[in-house]
Amino acid sequence: MELAGWVTVGTAAVVGCFTVVGHLFDQVPTLSQKMITAIRSLRAVRDEVKADRR
Repeated sequence: MELAGWVTVGTAAVVGCFTVVGHLFDQVPTLSQKMITAIRSLRAVRDEVKADRR
């Protein structure tokens, strides 16, 4: 493959990586909120278990 072909492949790979990373970062607020909800739920269960032991 000539140099121009490798440049095209490299450019496409870099653009693809940035697209994937950008999409993942767009999901961060939604995933963060779900994690906060899950942690609060686990803490509530833990508190219930502790209260039942008393």
